[in-house]
Amino acid sequence: MSFRNFFTEEVILPFSDKLLGSEIAKHLDFLMISQKWSREELDNYQNERLRSLTMHAYLHVPYYNELFKSLKLTPDDIKSKDDLFKLPILTKKVVKENITNGRLIATNVPKKSRILSSSSGSTGEPLQFYTTKHSESFHKATAIRAWNWMGYRLGDKYVKISMNPRSSTLKNIQDYFNNCRYLSSNQLSSEEFITIGEEIRSFEPKYIRCSPVPLLFLSSFIKNYDGGIGDSLLAINTTGSTLLNESRMKIENVFKTKIYDSYSCEGGAICAECKTSENYHFAEEYAISELIEDKYTLADSEHPLRHITTDLHNYVTPFIRYDSQDYVIPGDYKQCSCGSNFRNIKKIKGRDSDILITPGGKYLIVENFVAYFKWVESVDQIQVVQKSLDEIVINLVVNNKYSKKVYQELLSYWKNYIGKEVNLSIEVVDEIKLTPSGKRRTLIRNPEISINI
Repeated sequence: MSFRNFFTEEVILPFSDKLLGSEIAKHLDFLMISQKWSREELDNYQNERLRSLTMHAYLHVPYYNELFKSLKLTPDDIKSKDDLFKLPILTKKVVKENITNGRLIATNVPKKSRILSSSSGSTGEPLQFYTTKHSESFHKATAIRAWNWMGYRLGDKYVKISMNPRSSTLKNIQDYFNNCRYLSSNQLSSEEFITIGEEIRSFEPKYIRCSPVPLLFLSSFIKNYDGGIGDSLLAINTTGSTLLNESRMKIENVFKTKIYDSYSCEGGAICAECKTSENYHFAEEYAISELIEDKYTLADSEHPLRHITTDLHNYVTPFIRYDSQDYVIPGDYKQCSCGSNFRNIKKIKGRDSDILITPGGKYLIVENFVAYFKWVESVDQIQVVQKSLDEIVINLVVNNKYSKKVYQELLSYWKNYIGKEVNLSIEVVDEIKLTPSGKRRTLIRNPEISINI
């Protein structure tokens, strides 16, 4: 461990916690111990947290108080996670409705203690909800631990490639102290790839974090880039959309290092590949993950299971049996070769990773759209359909905040962003239908439009 690692872990992180009122260092210390727990210890911890959560929800969250009473249940009926089946699955629609009317917000958590959060909406349905410093801190600590599994230590140089530019001064300061070089790839153009390649080469990071699709484009560019990116990389972390095996092989071949993939959803635990990459593991100290069958899973040869999650730490907007709309393929029940007793997941399946292309050669991916619509309060759902190379339709499910002014702003922005060579239209629709897997596809490209990566 270098002095930079020691200083970041023992000085910068605790000081940052004290300054910001967070508890990341404390939770990380706990998680480094709990990852060695037996299966029985993990189950006992989850059950204890669940009993506390359900009692809190019953006493202080109007939605759950009414739900329990309507089902003739009390918190004493939920003694362990084996009793969760007694409660209905919580849908995104129900969450939205009951955050809007305040019934899914804890009455004993003061407004000043609530933190507004937002999911990126990979299914085309962004969601805003509340968290607390505690739940945010615990969740961030699980993310750092997951990075530890690929060899990372706080203070190591890393590059984060994102679709969004850094706009927060605080984030820029945090990047500096975390030894992070934040790079924005908004257009997926050759000019941006040249800049990113040069930044990576000059910064000499040990790690890179990026969504699979932009990283795939970047690797295709770097393969023919004379400058290369150097040989400092030790690992890559991917997240945000499904990492296909073919993409993994292409990226690892170009960057000459190993990918450690991860997955997360609102109200759920981070699920990351362990140090052996034999399995993904949920951070089970953060949430309970139920994996259930439905009509789609029974029809699929890989038999993926639907991920239902219960957030054990967010007490301001409790997610109890929340439907993530994601599917995973479980592994066997034996202990993973990494030594942990977490549940084994073999594959993450069923996330949106389609790509659109314009006549001018610009690529458009899920992140382009969800990053923009994330904070557009008048839009509840989005779907982008490319009917032909020069025709794109953006379908919107809107609420009463939507107006002609919003429409004009959206149309102007996206016409300018996508390019004038594309005939773009925005349509308000009553609903966006689900796929057979229960997902709302954010991007749909006419299969006759080919893309070669």
